[in-house]
Amino acid sequence: MGKQHFAWLRVLAGVGLGGCGQSRGIVVPAFAGWWALCYVLLMPAWALAQPKSKEDEGPKIPPPEDAVVQTADGVTISLTYYGSNKGREAVPVVLLHGHRGSRKDFAPLALYLQALGHAVVAPDLRGHGESMIRKVGTRSETLDASRFTARDIEAMSRLDMIMIKEYLWTKHNAGELNLNRLCLVGAEMGASVAMDFAAYDAVGYMQGNPPGSPTYGALQVGRFVKAIVLISPEWSFRGLTMAGPLNNPFVSRSIPMLILVGGESTRLVADAERIHKLLSKNHPEPSEEDRDKYLAKKTLFLGVLKTGMQGTKMLQDKKLGVEKHIARFIHLRLINSDEAREWTWKELRKPHQ
Repeated sequence: MGKQHFAWLRVLAGVGLGGCGQSRGIVVPAFAGWWALCYVLLMPAWALAQPKSKEDEGPKIPPPEDAVVQTADGVTISLTYYGSNKGREAVPVVLLHGHRGSRKDFAPLALYLQALGHAVVAPDLRGHGESMIRKVGTRSETLDASRFTARDIEAMSRLDMIMIKEYLWTKHNAGELNLNRLCLVGAEMGASVAMDFAAYDAVGYMQGNPPGSPTYGALQVGRFVKAIVLISPEWSFRGLTMAGPLNNPFVSRSIPMLILVGGESTRLVADAERIHKLLSKNHPEPSEEDRDKYLAKKTLFLGVLKTGMQGTKMLQDKKLGVEKHIARFIHLRLINSDEAREWTWKELRKPHQ
């Protein structure tokens, strides 16, 4: 059977994510047009946000805190940390904004995920928001994102993100989260940064240690990224393509991914489907008929949404339920999966410490 095309499943209790090419659960009439939505039924979406009784409330959720980190080339990266009340069980989620955006674009999603117990970091990538200054010796220069090339975008994943990793490493050893359950959520440009960083993390890239191996002797220095959400990804952004990360065996085979894109952009849908097609070679569709068993083994999801919006703007339309889909994906792959149960917290030591 060829590829099936379905309209957007109405946002009702019980509607969730599925996989491209096969629809399990409710099939709705095809929407006039060409976009696909390949979804299956999950647990009711409202279950993710049910208020807890006073008896069920654990430690109080800490208020967001702002911080800065300094990159190796002198850029001051501003970020907001939304701490968790689950300590070592907390899933860390890094939210990466789009071009000309800022961490503020993700503030509602960050608070939503924090309320579910996740530890969230939202940085302003270089040249955006409050991360505009680079110090070179005794002088300072203002970064202009409109002039950025592939080299500058690559610096976000090689230099900005490595300091985010260092920041999370410290939070991990303080018992505030489990870095071995790291999830990246990238929108548009941020999707390119997420994928590129995942490729560097797969080979142990960290501050002061060039990429080579995810381990240094008995010490783990890489492969912390365990799930990625791509929102309106582009095949190539300012010359930084998806080809490199997708050719990395660990990224293409071992990292579960959720891809979401607005269906009214022919170009972006084509890019999302291209990425999905390449990944699907290493993420076979589960054969289980039981829904729970099917979802337990499913590692690749594609949603083409009936909207003209893209990137973080899709979060503004609550009817799309983007935040609930992201939360459910995190729950499936980083909390409830067999693999996640093996990613227990342990202190992380760095080489030469």
